[in-house]
Amino acid sequence: MMLKGIFGRLAVMVPVMAVMATYPALAQIADKEKVAAAISAIRVLDRPGRDNLATVWDGNKYVQCRRMSDQTLRCEAAGALMQVSLGRVLTPEHIHRLAAMGWTLDPSFGNYVQTFRPDISAEAIADTVLAALAQGYDADLPNLEIETKSIASQACPPRNGPSQNLAGIINDAPSMAATAVHACAYKPKEDEPAQKLGPDSTTADLIRLHGPMVTAEITRLRINIHRHVFAVFDTGLGYIQCQPQTEPNAFYCEAQSADSWPAIAAVLTPERIARLHSAGFADPGRAPNYSKTYPADKTSDTDLASEVLTLLHEVYGYYGASKLSVKTEEKS
Repeated sequence: MMLKGIFGRLAVMVPVMAVMATYPALAQIADKEKVAAAISAIRVLDRPGRDNLATVWDGNKYVQCRRMSDQTLRCEAAGALMQVSLGRVLTPEHIHRLAAMGWTLDPSFGNYVQTFRPDISAEAIADTVLAALAQGYDADLPNLEIETKSIASQACPPRNGPSQNLAGIINDAPSMAATAVHACAYKPKEDEPAQKLGPDSTTADLIRLHGPMVTAEITRLRINIHRHVFAVFDTGLGYIQCQPQTEPNAFYCEAQSADSWPAIAAVLTPERIARLHSAGFADPGRAPNYSKTYPADKTSDTDLASEVLTLLHEVYGYYGASKLSVKTEEKS
């Protein structure tokens, strides 16, 4: 395969048996032991001053696990922030599957992460890794590749640069040094052209483009649920704003109405207002906008972000040609 040697050394093929669609069936994969063996190896091998890594991948779909100083394993599954081509793979349904298995978005590099305690067996971690690749990325399980290696310990190790093969993985190979990211977070350069969509874009296209950013804002609200924080997602033709509330913990969101801005009456046709109603939004009354409360324990950050973008698309006609402006208590 063309990705062999991307780490600067020969990768080992892992012939994993075909897997059934359901997650429990992964326990029956005959050669999952090879993935478990890689996990065990990076836990046991002692490399003073170095961090051990195990990476399992199919094309640019990967999960990489890193042994941390406290003996936990921090595993990252590929995201679309640095590997834009994965935007068409990481549909809302696939992201939902990852979330259901415990993977959460880390906005620093746009990958999905999960940390495993030292007492979690290598076999159980292998199951989770393979489940992520199968259900989150539709990876070709019979033709996975795997590698273990170690790199010099540092707080922010080098990563393959944006749009490179396996973008976002931790990798110190000289062959990737020219485009590597040496930072604790990735931010596209300001002079890079902004991604835009056309008038024929779909809700899935919008979620692919803005999903990681909106999800990160919702995560910020959850983390600061006892503080006065908010996020306004403004299209210029209408906005949805959300803030946390407690007792019980929830997200309170409002969708702009003609009561707060009369000019928007031309956008909010009866059919579009009916779409808000079908999503559970109440008419203006409590506030000058349509409103809905999402229980925090029943709503994932990814699901709420997807609903916000879906409503911006279907209710306010936002299709991504203009910038989605985000206002917060930090920058209003």
